Amino acid sequence: MKRCSRCILPETYPGISFNEQGLCSFCSNYRGFVPRPEEILTNHIMRAKEKKRTYDAIVPLSGGKDSTYVLYLARNVYGLNVLAYTFDNGFLTAMALRNIKSAVESLDIPHISHRPSRRILKKLYRSVLLRTGELCSVCGIGIAHGYLKVSEDWRIPLILEGSSASEEDSYTPERIYDVKRFKAVLRDVGDVTEREVSEFLVYDDLSPLHQAAYAKLGRFGKVTQPLLHMPKKKSEDIRQILREEVAWEDERDGVRARKHFDCWAEPFTNYVREHRLGYSRRVCQYSAMIRLGEMTREEALRKLEEESPEKEPDATSRILEELELSREQLGQITKIPLFKFDKYCYPSVLQATSWRGIWSKVAEAAGSRIARAI
Repeated sequence: MKRCSRCILPETYPGISFNEQGLCSFCSNYRGFVPRPEEILTNHIMRAKEKKRTYDAIVPLSGGKDSTYVLYLARNVYGLNVLAYTFDNGFLTAMALRNIKSAVESLDIPHISHRPSRRILKKLYRSVLLRTGELCSVCGIGIAHGYLKVSEDWRIPLILEGSSASEEDSYTPERIYDVKRFKAVLRDVGDVTEREVSEFLVYDDLSPLHQAAYAKLGRFGKVTQPLLHMPKKKSEDIRQILREEVAWEDERDGVRARKHFDCWAEPFTNYVREHRLGYSRRVCQYSAMIRLGEMTREEALRKLEEESPEKEPDATSRILEELELSREQLGQITKIPLFKFDKYCYPSVLQATSWRGIWSKVAEAAGSRIARAI
């Protein structure tokens, strides 16, 4: 398989092209990581504190490196009154759970953990996997709707996510976190009822326009990503801070855990993507880390070979058993075509012709409250 001469993106990656030197179009167009303006983050933090609510911010916490680091920053650097929130999808590893417990206790932060009905989760994971070949939309949508609900109930003005530059383009090119697409996937499946979908979503018809408007009006907290507003810090430096400050761990018996160790189902999702898309999530992550100077191409290729995402992971049998799927169905899942359901997605905000058009659509969709506010 042809790969970029700088990163390790393969020729199977959507939209990729190579120049005469073998450099991929993504590396050719890469101009380095440029942090978003720091003053924007500072203003968000200042405004949140000025509201003098019980909690200034909520931090979605998985036990992984980035979310734990954001929790540390929120408490010890920004001086915020923080509420930690964990969406327990049933796939959290023992190491992730220990990290969550250690972080909230070390930083003396209250913590809410929410797991939806096991019965509904199983139905959702099974139906989505069979129709789209991925599991992550259930988690991503569940996490987002969960922290929005907590922010609304507690009137928390700020939501601090753990997104980082090294995760750029590391997921699937499909718009799997679009709620309209998610509901289209489940429509007429027969396994999941409309009531169960509504119970899981909490906000049944939350379009991107609705969410932006509700955040503007103060119903939801403002979502921001602190790590994208500061110069890139080396992963090893962050690990050292977390080990010292919150007894965070990502090693056992001297062996470092795989990337995204917080989810034991992640190797399975990676395996399916390798077969569906022709490349794994890890390829995208390592390529981003190469561009950021966190890893050499040789190191990335070696780690990729060690992890062997094309080989069936140990978690496969457990997932098939829990979701009541056969080997034959797994074979069908790995052949599901790309972008099968993206036609059902909400229109992008960028497709609106003007801000007047955006707000008129919001007013029409969201009702009189927003209409009066506009």
